[in-house]
Amino acid sequence: MTPEASRPEERFARLAAAIRREIERIGAVVLEAEQALVELAQRTPPLRELRGCGDIVHDFYTGVERIFQKIAPELNGGLPAGAAWHRELLENMTLDLPGIRPPLLARDTARQLDEFLRFRHLFRNVYGFELEWPKLRGLLGRMAPAWQAVQADTQHLLAFLDAAACPPA
Repeated sequence: MTPEASRPEERFARLAAAIRREIERIGAVVLEAEQALVELAQRTPPLRELRGCGDIVHDFYTGVERIFQKIAPELNGGLPAGAAWHRELLENMTLDLPGIRPPLLARDTARQLDEFLRFRHLFRNVYGFELEWPKLRGLLGRMAPAWQAVQADTQHLLAFLDAAACPPA
């Protein structure tokens, strides 16, 4: 990395751009969830479709967590360690760090995301045939509102990053 590339302004601009790219990608996942709900409104999906729906929910939280993982090294002092690091990372995103960054998430948004975090863990630790459609359908249905909350909250941090990337002369 060149000395110019390590300037705070460039780091903030790069971080904001990376977050915006993830927002676009997660938006596509949320659209997949909405389409799945429409297609499966009148029927229970067969096993392979059930597994696919599980993957959509997993992708959603993994994408949101990817945003957290981009922020943590730059503005949090690094990623948490230990067995509960995923939960700690989510909680860290609700912290207001005066002089460093505003909170990324409101506590209510983090509570909504916690359900998706728990599913992420479940999805990685059970066989696909153990997934339950009523629970998965509920998560698919709650994804769009959770995503709207994440997007609204994220705008505050993006405004902060944009201002830090272009300080007044």
